[in-house]
Amino acid sequence: MDVANREQAEHWAAVAPAWLEIEDHLERMAGEPGREAMDRLGIGPGQRVLDLGCGAGPTTVELARRVGPDGSVLGVDIATEMLARARQRAAQEGAANVSFVHADVQSYDLGLGAYDRAFSRFGVMFYVDPVAAFSNVRRALGAGGALGFVCWQHVTANEWMLIPGMAVMSVTGRPLAVPEPGQPGPFSLCDIDRVHQVLDLAGFAEVEVIPRDDVVSVPDGEVLDYARGALRMGAARDALKEADEATEARAFESVAAALGEKVHGGQLRLTRGVLVVTARV
Repeated sequence: MDVANREQAEHWAAVAPAWLEIEDHLERMAGEPGREAMDRLGIGPGQRVLDLGCGAGPTTVELARRVGPDGSVLGVDIATEMLARARQRAAQEGAANVSFVHADVQSYDLGLGAYDRAFSRFGVMFYVDPVAAFSNVRRALGAGGALGFVCWQHVTANEWMLIPGMAVMSVTGRPLAVPEPGQPGPFSLCDIDRVHQVLDLAGFAEVEVIPRDDVVSVPDGEVLDYARGALRMGAARDALKEADEATEARAFESVAAALGEKVHGGQLRLTRGVLVVTARV
């Protein structure tokens, strides 16, 4: 595979094992916004759909259900480990109308006008050259085609990531490694103006960006499990890559304590901010 985005490919290869172990944690945070983005995109029977950055395949299988046996879905991801789980999931769910490809959306030939819809749930923020990636997606969409995705707002709108990260930083004493604005990472498309700029340059029309802010609730009996999951992802995980067991233990205690301060009425309540984006060819 020609990987223009080689650093990201290497990153996701390293992240995948831990990522797959916390699927339930991730689904709790990503599931509802992803379904809203699907609904707004208007996925229907018989459509041909691209699932960009499909990861372990939960969205690919859901898209396959929505398009039905007369439709088809291609899941695209840069991490082979994620795709292995996605193929397993599709087989378990009996999703016969899906296929997967290990590829970089920036450079892989997705075909010309081969798809009706392109979708992503938090999978399009990691491109080194987002204009190239979205231009490639635009080329793959036929007449009347549309793109829809959901991405994160700034970390300050997402306590579910911010609070664990700050708690880990209090233990390590070092700033978290957060990419600069516009650089590949979870918040590269957190600015609405930037989303418009990138999609305009990629040739899309009728770009609509809708901010959504809500609160994720976790029963207080699951707070410790949540804390363990939070340490396996994102900046918190990166900050502890070379930590010894004692530091990891202190980090867990710090995260658990910080989350405990957000428990009210038997529920851990954390803010979640996303952008739901649609555009047309």
